[in-house]
Amino acid sequence: MNKYILCFLICVGFGANGFSQNDTQTSLKPVQDVYFMKASDGYHYINNNLNYTMKFLGENVEYMDNGGFKIQDHLITLIETDYDTSIYNNTKGLAAQKQVLQAYKDSQLAYFEEVSEEKINVEEEFFNNKDGKLFYLFSVAIPLSKVNVEEDYLRKISILCFVVNDKLSTISFPLFKSEDEAEKAAYIKALTASVAIFPSKIDVDFLRKRVLNKTDEDVVVNYDDEHFQFSVPDYLNVVQMNGPTVWSASFPDVNNIKNAVVVRMAKKGEAYTSFKEFNQDVFPQGKIGDEDDRMKLLLKEELENIGEINGKSMRFNYMPKGTMRLYHAKQVTFETKTHYVLVMFNATPSTYQGNVKRFDTFLETFKIEKK
Repeated sequence: MNKYILCFLICVGFGANGFSQNDTQTSLKPVQDVYFMKASDGYHYINNNLNYTMKFLGENVEYMDNGGFKIQDHLITLIETDYDTSIYNNTKGLAAQKQVLQAYKDSQLAYFEEVSEEKINVEEEFFNNKDGKLFYLFSVAIPLSKVNVEEDYLRKISILCFVVNDKLSTISFPLFKSEDEAEKAAYIKALTASVAIFPSKIDVDFLRKRVLNKTDEDVVVNYDDEHFQFSVPDYLNVVQMNGPTVWSASFPDVNNIKNAVVVRMAKKGEAYTSFKEFNQDVFPQGKIGDEDDRMKLLLKEELENIGEINGKSMRFNYMPKGTMRLYHAKQVTFETKTHYVLVMFNATPSTYQGNVKRFDTFLETFKIEKK
């Protein structure tokens, strides 16, 4: 049976005794595949299966026996579910994304109306968070004929939905008679501001440093043996890498697209005999229209270096070999006393302009020891 419908049946008393907020049984038993990391003002939910995080505000989190949890007096159920990726994927537009979100609402509403045997009123809203991520919030009213109005009865269930790496994350928030509806709505909107979606496995060690950071300064990554360091702005989502010579992160997800940032290191005298050889290998060579075993080059432009970057800077447009997908990229190189380093930014045509200034700001944080 649909999990939200099961919650609904329990809440309104179908086949069971009445349920009120004060009667909720909670326990400290952890819920499978749900992980929380405590911060100063709440708990970060970490899902390293679908690769996303968000922060629930509140001083304590309690796991409920029915699979949900309670925080700051909010009862919350979080479910990831499939959607039809032939209708929407990141090559399609906003209308298709809204279509799959509303299709989920339609399926839930049909269940609610089936079990209640009544027509149910629905409120719905699309909105974006500060990073441009689309969210869909719909609320179903519980028929008064199905509750005990002498108790702190369930008035409404709000469900927040958003796309996460070709899945839907759906989060339900029941609203009881005693609760303030505006306060509940504000809590939900605050949650959306914290959603971070990663393109691959989350670097949990770095995330812990960020969560525990009590200063106003960004976390600094030090490559002492490679003789450089940089700061990581709070909007960059750092991913787990398999080796020590590559560091990677992504910009905030917009329309299921996550622009990548990669820092790649090569020790002098090993793979490359000179900085010139390194640059010739990592930058596209030839003229516009040329193809090699990696890409077809469509545009390239030499740029001025930023901050302490002391090598070469270039932006270029390309199509990966065998595809018709267009990408925009910006790359810079620099040399330390022991290493050659490449910093890459890759984006789609629709996202490049929105993130290239952020990338330039990131470059300004690099500190390089050359001698």
